Amino acid sequence: MPKKLELVNKIEAIVGKPNVLTHGEMFDEFSTSTTKEQTHPCAVIIPNDKNEVFQIVKLFNDANSQNDEKFQLHPISSGKNWGYTCSEAGSDNAFLLYLVNLNIITEYDDTLGTVRIGAGVTQKQLYEFLKEKGLKFWMDATGSSVDCSVLGNSLERGFGHTPAGNHFEFISDFDVVLGNGKAISTGFRQFSDESKRFASEGIYKWGVGPYVDGIFSQSTLGIVTEATLKLIAAPECYLPFFITTQKDTNINVLVDRIRDLRERQIIKSCVHITNLDKSLQAALDESDWPLSKLSLSDEDRKRHTKAYMLNEWTASGALYGSSDEVEVWKKKIKRTFANGEFKVQFISEAKFKWLKRIAPKVSQLSGLKVDKTLDKLNSLMKLKRGEPTNDFLKSVHYKLTQLPSDNDFTKLERNKVGLIWLAPTAPATGKNAEKLVSIVSEVLEEFDVESAISMTVLTSTAIECVISLLYDRRSGSSDHHAESCHNSLVRRLIESGYLTYRLNSLQHRDYDKYYSSTLIESIREIKQTLDPNSVIASGRYGL
Repeated sequence: MPKKLELVNKIEAIVGKPNVLTHGEMFDEFSTSTTKEQTHPCAVIIPNDKNEVFQIVKLFNDANSQNDEKFQLHPISSGKNWGYTCSEAGSDNAFLLYLVNLNIITEYDDTLGTVRIGAGVTQKQLYEFLKEKGLKFWMDATGSSVDCSVLGNSLERGFGHTPAGNHFEFISDFDVVLGNGKAISTGFRQFSDESKRFASEGIYKWGVGPYVDGIFSQSTLGIVTEATLKLIAAPECYLPFFITTQKDTNINVLVDRIRDLRERQIIKSCVHITNLDKSLQAALDESDWPLSKLSLSDEDRKRHTKAYMLNEWTASGALYGSSDEVEVWKKKIKRTFANGEFKVQFISEAKFKWLKRIAPKVSQLSGLKVDKTLDKLNSLMKLKRGEPTNDFLKSVHYKLTQLPSDNDFTKLERNKVGLIWLAPTAPATGKNAEKLVSIVSEVLEEFDVESAISMTVLTSTAIECVISLLYDRRSGSSDHHAESCHNSLVRRLIESGYLTYRLNSLQHRDYDKYYSSTLIESIREIKQTLDPNSVIASGRYGL
């Protein structure tokens, strides 16, 4: 019997035959990406619990130790890492280990605001859990699918909107299965077992001794099956704000002033800034999409900008605190942007409800799309209070030439959405923001691609810029065109001193071409120790 078939039979004995997929709709989805596929899976394995994950890894480790042919596992939590890797492994013909069933939520502490989550817990599941508990504590949500994994995004160092927006900072005490078949825990949890649990566990991220959680983030050094998540207490008052300008040259001033407000702790949340092209993609109703490879004409661009009441730059965030605190911070923000070139709006839940009531009449009288703009505003306000939504998935379909016949915008791979995200990191200064915009705009213009740019003032020192390359994968050589544009952007950004905080499939493939690291060889030695038989698929982040 061929070794691979023998291995599959043993996997089926662990998880059950229906949980090993080699064909069918789900397998096809996991074999497809939002850009030109770099690898293809051998099979999809769906373990039922942590114990089965441990058994599978041990099985692969034993098999690889006895054979020259190496069988590799690539763990995916939800498989929705769209724009970066989707569900692609770093190496070809790997077995995808789909952790969807590790969806248990435990150890909720309604005093300290901590909760234990498995790798398969989705944004929707956690939000519904907290809702059942009365929303005494809030999670942070990304603008991606409600079915995305909370832990998966945190391990990729994703970010959201609230004061808990820098996700990796808020997880600790991992349970990890190493490639060598051993199971370990990190933080203070390393000292606990079934017979004894230490009260110190889950409350202090750093634990004691060498801090190792970071080596399991953006790596192939182990499979994280569970972690503790720190939530934020629901504030007495939460007030979304929007700062806009009609001058495209004002990004410099906008970033400098927001950085100062963050530095002084007046703004504690992540602040998202979008340019007009990005706002058009997010705001337009699909009935106004171009449905063409061509960009919007200048006439249509101006018409939609007016109808949807859009601006050259829009910054959004929220204030969180007591009513008295929020009132003080509100005044300080207004004073900061009181030079006449910026407009500052604060929209409370009560004000939003009033706007919704009058929107139909205002839309009718003015000809503006107030109601549709408010629908998108509502989705954004949900994220500011930690409520996930699928509403923004529509926007990545913006460049399709044909809409999905069933109106389902959650199936990006099936809908042939072309999407590459590139996320350079820069110092949080207006000068650097301006330079990034210049570089990105120049390169995208060369490739006749809209300069859809968003920036997040993630901390008082760092901006994370996310560049969206959208296209229709059904259009001729669109994959090749997008890849060429991406590669040109990466080179220009690196030459200018900007590295990305997260890598997509193309960057993983070309890691050694783009990056020269003084650290990677040492990390590879650690990989060899923790995974001597190459069980966990290589080819990601230089490993």
